[in-house]
Amino acid sequence: MTRALALALILSALAHPAAAQERPPERPAPEEPLEAPESEGGDMDGAQAEDAPEPATPGTDAAAQEPFGPPPPPVWFTLAESDAQFDACRLALSVMGARFRPVAPVTDPEMRDCGIARPLQLEAILPGIALTGAPVMRCDTALSLALWTRDFLQPATALLPDAPQLTGLQTGPAYSCRDRVGTGEAEPKPSEHGYGNAIDVMGFLFDQGDPAPILPRQGDGNTAESFQKAAQGTACLLFTTVLGPGSNAAHDDHLHLDIAARNGGWRLCE
Repeated sequence: MTRALALALILSALAHPAAAQERPPERPAPEEPLEAPESEGGDMDGAQAEDAPEPATPGTDAAAQEPFGPPPPPVWFTLAESDAQFDACRLALSVMGARFRPVAPVTDPEMRDCGIARPLQLEAILPGIALTGAPVMRCDTALSLALWTRDFLQPATALLPDAPQLTGLQTGPAYSCRDRVGTGEAEPKPSEHGYGNAIDVMGFLFDQGDPAPILPRQGDGNTAESFQKAAQGTACLLFTTVLGPGSNAAHDDHLHLDIAARNGGWRLCE
């Protein structure tokens, strides 16, 4: 090809650009438009089916209510003593002469928060002072019971007529996985009994004379009323909750004593 012929072809292409490069023929349009397939969550316009749930997106109320991370440990696990704390508590009980034995951890298959990591079963809280129910509880609960018995119940017993000696506390089982009673709440809270933090005392036994059961004694004007009031009043120096006669009808026949932890060291004494 000569230079003159090539130049002529270039000038011809510039003058007629449509002829320089032919477009391929377009495909004919179909007689009817093709329908887009429906998705699982909605129709062809993108609207979701009526029964399809709205997807949760960050920042929505549904997403905010979803729990994040693993569930918290059960309450009984959070109350477990360290090795040093447990050894120190048992040593204190032994020095005071309590009779007890460690038992297997207590849990409840239906209530995950109920249980005791390191329970003790008490036979006697002090030398010669038995616990009739052989209750199972946490060591800290037993220690509070021993100090109350030694520092307040024994001296008060010595002031009764004929100066008897205290020989026993009539107690319930202590550990019991249940709700609180006598509160009147629409949704009662779990009882401290379910964590081994509580003990019920139904009465006192002496080496002479009749037992002194817990009863409503308001206005009796005798030493039995004075002894019961002394026991109930001084218990709040060792326990954070003391409920008994005068609190509500559910506690007219026993003293409920527990070591529930409260903000600021606040105590409930009724």
